[in-house]
Amino acid sequence: MRTYWSKYIFHNNINRFLDTHIYLNTRKQISMALVKKINIYIPKSENLPPGFSDLSPEDTTIVLKGGYRAFQAAKEDMRLLSGDELYNSIRSEIEQRFEEERRTFKERLEKAEKDLSIQQELYKHAISQNEENGEKLVAKRVETYERLQSAYKEEREHMQNRIISLETQVATANARTREDAMKLVNQELENLKHILAEKDKHTAHIKSSLDKAVEKIDGMTQKKTTVSLGKIGEKQFDEIAKGAFRDFDGFEIEDMHCVAGQGDFHLKFKGFTVLADSKLYSNKVNSTSRDKIKRDLKKNEHIQFAWLVSLDTTIDKFDKAPFMFEWLTDRKCVCYINELLKYEEPGEILRAVWHCCNTLQSIMTSEEGAGGGKELTRLREHELKIKEIVQKMVKNNRERETIIGQLRSNFDKNDEYIREILNEETNKMTGDYYGIVLQWWQNKIVGAPDEKIKSTLLWTHFKKDNENIDDKIGCNIFKDIICSIVSEKNIVRSKIKNGAIEVLNYKLNT
Repeated sequence: MRTYWSKYIFHNNINRFLDTHIYLNTRKQISMALVKKINIYIPKSENLPPGFSDLSPEDTTIVLKGGYRAFQAAKEDMRLLSGDELYNSIRSEIEQRFEEERRTFKERLEKAEKDLSIQQELYKHAISQNEENGEKLVAKRVETYERLQSAYKEEREHMQNRIISLETQVATANARTREDAMKLVNQELENLKHILAEKDKHTAHIKSSLDKAVEKIDGMTQKKTTVSLGKIGEKQFDEIAKGAFRDFDGFEIEDMHCVAGQGDFHLKFKGFTVLADSKLYSNKVNSTSRDKIKRDLKKNEHIQFAWLVSLDTTIDKFDKAPFMFEWLTDRKCVCYINELLKYEEPGEILRAVWHCCNTLQSIMTSEEGAGGGKELTRLREHELKIKEIVQKMVKNNRERETIIGQLRSNFDKNDEYIREILNEETNKMTGDYYGIVLQWWQNKIVGAPDEKIKSTLLWTHFKKDNENIDDKIGCNIFKDIICSIVSEKNIVRSKIKNGAIEVLNYKLNT
């Protein structure tokens, strides 16, 4: 103990002495003429402190003097204190410090025990409160789900009854509409017969004077194309027509372009004659050319058909098909032929037009022999009336489909709302139990190629291994979690709703 105390006093004095002489460290460069060499002996077992030999002469002097003074002071202090007093002093100081530390640790321990008791009470209270709130929340959600499901079923039944009622009403309305339409058609046909009879008399009265006036107007307003262009078009049509109808019995083509009001050609077939007019324009054939061929056809009472042939361009208002027809009267018809030269086989187009005209001529001839010369007109009028009625029926059908579509849309929205609520509840419950199922899966299931296992068997083992789990997780939620864990390619779903699934390439770890 005395050795310890002497070392303590020695080091303390050394530190105090060195602190008072720090400023002398800057004087390390001195002249060798001002120093002297002394010899100091130390035991062979001892060595100088590291760096002592690098000190300057002044620093060496300070260390020697300071160390010696510290040694003398320590020796004097040791002489003043006896061994018993030193021992009692140190022991008293140590006991005092020990008592203070013991008291401090005791206070901390009591405080820690008190805090631990409070924390345990708070934890028990929180657990109890959470369990109570969880039960209330689950009960509330189950009640809400059952109420929504009941409302959904009632709404579904109401919508289905409403749809059936509307479909019945629509069917009844359609039947009534058809009956009313047929009555209306018959009435309109009778009225039109009387009107057409009066109109035919009036038309026959003014026909002669109108033809004369039209001839005079044609002479004043008719605009001719250049002679060369017209001749080229006439020549091309002449060649195509002769090639197309060369094997037709009784076919003849007569050039009539030099005779006013006769068109460019008369194509004579067995049974009827066609007045043809060819056009080689760079733009569409306009209404002037169409009006002219109509007048020419009306002028030639012995001709029933006229062909307005546009070689390179289309004909205005009649360009929706390769050729189109326009009836002037019940006995006269104009055929408009578009872009004849742009087809690979223009002769086949002319043959098709001839076939249509021949069919129409046969119909008119058979009707004339039966005393029904105006049957075509009545058929066309009847067709227009039927089209009008059909359009009304289509409109009614569209309105009906719109109403049914709106009902179905409302029905689908209700389904979507219910699915959203169910998905939220299912996802929450799935999230609550996902970790439990995943841990069980990792511990109990292993990969096994060519093996398969049903979800019902997995559910049985899961319930057996987790007896303490509550009943909120059912077989369907367990199945959904399994589907999220396993890759889709390893799952075989059931063909029936809520049926069991098969998990491929896995088996129970037995």
